[in-house]
Amino acid sequence: MVFAAPNEALTRAEGVLAADPPPLHASVAHQVIGIWQRDFGDTRLALAHLRRARDLASRADSPEREADVLATLGVALVHSGRTREGLAAFERGVARGTGHTRARVLFRRAYVWWVLGRHKEALEDVRRAIPVLRQADDVIWTARALTLRATVHLALGSVERADADFTAAERLWDTTGQEHDKADAVESRGLAAFRSGDVPAALRLLDEAEERYAKLGTPTFMLTIRRCEVLMAAGLAPEALAEADAATAALDGIGGQSTRRAELLLVAARAARLAGEPRTSLARAALAVRLFAGQRRTWYETHARLVLIEARAATGRGSGRLVADAAAVAERLAAFGAPAAPEASLLAGRIALGLGWTADAERHLAVAARSRHGGPPLARMTGWAAQALRARAAGSARGVLEACRRGLDVLDDHRMTLGASELRARATAQGAELAALAQEASLVSGGPRRLLVWSERWRATVLTAPPTRPPADPALLSGMTAFREIAARAEAARTDGGRPVPALEREQRRLEREIRSRTLHMRGGAPGDGDRFDVGRLLRRLGDGVRLVELAVLDGRVHVLLCGQGRVRRFEAGLLAEAEREAEHVQAGLRRLAHPGAEARLPLVEAAGARLQELLLGPAAAHLGSGPVVVVPPGRLHRVPWALLPALRERVLSVSPSASSWLRARDTAPPPGGRQVLVRGPGLASGGAEVTELAERYGVRAGGAGGVPGAAGAAPGAPGPAGAVPGAPGPAGAVPGAPGGASGGPGAVPGLPGAGRRCGESETDGRAVAGPQPTGTDREAGPATRAVGGSGEAPGPSDAVPGGSDGTRRPAGERPGATADAHRRVEAEPDPRPDVAGVHPARAAASYARDVSRTTVLEGDAARVPRVLRELDGAASAHIAAHGTFRADSPLFSSLRMADGPLIVHDFERLDRSPYRIILSCCDTARFASVGADELLGLVTALLPLGTAGVVACSAPVNDEAVVPLMLALHKGLDAGLSLAEALRDARAALPDDAVHRATGWAFSAFGAA
Repeated sequence: MVFAAPNEALTRAEGVLAADPPPLHASVAHQVIGIWQRDFGDTRLALAHLRRARDLASRADSPEREADVLATLGVALVHSGRTREGLAAFERGVARGTGHTRARVLFRRAYVWWVLGRHKEALEDVRRAIPVLRQADDVIWTARALTLRATVHLALGSVERADADFTAAERLWDTTGQEHDKADAVESRGLAAFRSGDVPAALRLLDEAEERYAKLGTPTFMLTIRRCEVLMAAGLAPEALAEADAATAALDGIGGQSTRRAELLLVAARAARLAGEPRTSLARAALAVRLFAGQRRTWYETHARLVLIEARAATGRGSGRLVADAAAVAERLAAFGAPAAPEASLLAGRIALGLGWTADAERHLAVAARSRHGGPPLARMTGWAAQALRARAAGSARGVLEACRRGLDVLDDHRMTLGASELRARATAQGAELAALAQEASLVSGGPRRLLVWSERWRATVLTAPPTRPPADPALLSGMTAFREIAARAEAARTDGGRPVPALEREQRRLEREIRSRTLHMRGGAPGDGDRFDVGRLLRRLGDGVRLVELAVLDGRVHVLLCGQGRVRRFEAGLLAEAEREAEHVQAGLRRLAHPGAEARLPLVEAAGARLQELLLGPAAAHLGSGPVVVVPPGRLHRVPWALLPALRERVLSVSPSASSWLRARDTAPPPGGRQVLVRGPGLASGGAEVTELAERYGVRAGGAGGVPGAAGAAPGAPGPAGAVPGAPGPAGAVPGAPGGASGGPGAVPGLPGAGRRCGESETDGRAVAGPQPTGTDREAGPATRAVGGSGEAPGPSDAVPGGSDGTRRPAGERPGATADAHRRVEAEPDPRPDVAGVHPARAAASYARDVSRTTVLEGDAARVPRVLRELDGAASAHIAAHGTFRADSPLFSSLRMADGPLIVHDFERLDRSPYRIILSCCDTARFASVGADELLGLVTALLPLGTAGVVACSAPVNDEAVVPLMLALHKGLDAGLSLAEALRDARAALPDDAVHRATGWAFSAFGAA
């Protein structure tokens, strides 16, 4: 019963002892309490109760009872670190027991052999126990024995045998009420899934096991160890380290098992090494080695020594002694049949290479390279890394590139089994060494083109395919709704009281963990060949006028690959570390310039921009030509405000995570229908004034409740001045908001568009029209929604749309014929400008003309996350003015503040298609977390694989008031048919020449190619 309902069993055992039972019954009660304390509590109390149970069994003159207690006592002694005493107790138990009881004793000794890492002995004892248990029809103990045998098979790398035993055990568990054992079986299946390379399934099963344990109220230290192993394989080493350290502290707090403490320390040591904390790894590994040695657990001690050597090598302590130690560990692991043996051989070879010992290195690397042909993906990766190092030592650049290609192909296949974009991004860390080796070899042997190919091979790979869409999981959806509510309440409490509410913040963190864990469970699609990068295609698309600047980093130095005019040229620039420091100084300067009164810092920021140019572009800056420039930086330089660099300041400039990503964005076609969405979140200092003015410019009132389409004081759809076009000259050639035109609204500055003129007319016939609306139950407001303010609703499906100049009402979705004809005329007209941003300017103008006739404004209570997502899905253009928050600790919880709480990156990933163009006039929306080999996690990178071809976003906090004229000028350029990059360049030039406005312009960048 102690493994079916542990706490109830404990209570009933204590009740038995309170009734002054006979020795035989008292022995059972003390044994139950001892088992509970051993597995869920204090091992010292466990030993006291089990010794008492043994003595009472002896007094009762029951050899079978005594044998059973001796087995339980033996397990407790081994877990407390008293291995010799524990094995001696088993010897006596095996001698005292017979038949069925003896089989149970053998099973428990097999478990102890597994704990000690002596797998051959474990398999022998469990082999002897299973037939007897089956013959006795002991379902529970047979299932336990099968589960144990499967676990031992996994430790030896025999996944298929383990699967067979787990399946057989699961069938037996289904016939019992052993809830703790059932949870253990689910946990074991999670381990099996991990060993077979299925990380999402492993995380799902381990989370399910944790839920089962939680219902029983039992600690889960072994589960934590296994979960940490999976987290490390998924690239989440910092989280694994935090979980292992927290579990160690909890275990120490209850006086728990010494064996589990040593295992937790080993996991923490591995996690710290992978997280880039070698000194922490050294400390944890050294303590684990001492504990395992004292417990006589040679298998575990050897694994801990491997981590200890890895940590020493990571601190730069390469030496002949370290090579010998690594080689000795490799031999012992191979003798154990441990899957980690190739890692140790690779480590020995790598250290030997660093010392120049090529013969020794070749011997060790050859052993490690054998693993490249079989086993789980990460084991094959180890083998290909060893093969690449062998080829480099032999001077074969071709061999290096072939090994790197094969190894990265293995990792590609593994990565595509992961559904969550975060896991895909972090998993690339496993290929960082191979990617670096390939870049080095291509630089030596292949020239700039080959270096470009290999720079692209492992850059921004997470963007090559959309992430798996989150399932319609009711628990996930309700969790996200609850998260928004709690986050909004916590934000309100901070705003009102000036300090956070701990209870709300704890609940918010809990919900974040739940949401994240459910998204990590998603599986990816089947592995595919992918879209291989073609340098010739890139050069053809760039033409003669556009330059693409890809920055590669080799041995800490920036190499500039300048693409254009049919060739690729390479230039050497500065050190990456210096550029990163300078970029941080620039960011600090931009933050200060967002506030009035910091004008004195402007020359310092401009000087820092000049230094950044020298470090990042070097001599390439003189060869950029006069046309548009696309910059492809490495992940660690994502915070550079590229428009600040003198050579780029006056240019049409866009940024892309990779050249491949730019090509895909350039080939992305805008969706039909041309819907435009304007969103204004709460709490902006400017009140989101640009949304108000843009709405009025496009003929949509964006006021409070009950906002309606149409110009102020005019009936909806009433014709305006003849021929008026949004963004085009009005009467006497005036531009709305410009001198000579209507006065601008709040935030308007001389020479920039204002909000005094409200243009709701069609581009060609002066009539307001409504294009076809998406249909279906997922649209909150019916067709023809053009304005939403506060709680106001748009006409439903049966309503007609104002549109005819004769006062008639046109059915929803119908366009006058003249409009379509005009669109065709615009598309047919030649345009002298080059195609520089992936969308021909004439096509962009036509698309935008459709946008203004299909504008939806969401503000006030209407700007709630579900409604915002519905409107954004499939839109041609979106503009969101809201407070942005970047979460460096959890980048996919970076958010935009809506009326009902944060709109997070996880929300955007639920879109079928994100807007073709999106403008984020929000702070920090262009900030990213650099993870994996060269990946970025953030809002922009979440949008690009989902159908967005162009984004304007901000990499720093900005002044709300100064953003308004920048955004209005940006839309003026878009109205004229410019790309985002062109419009942003012109918008910067139109701003007042003061420090705040200049800093605001530099903080925004155009991403993609729309």
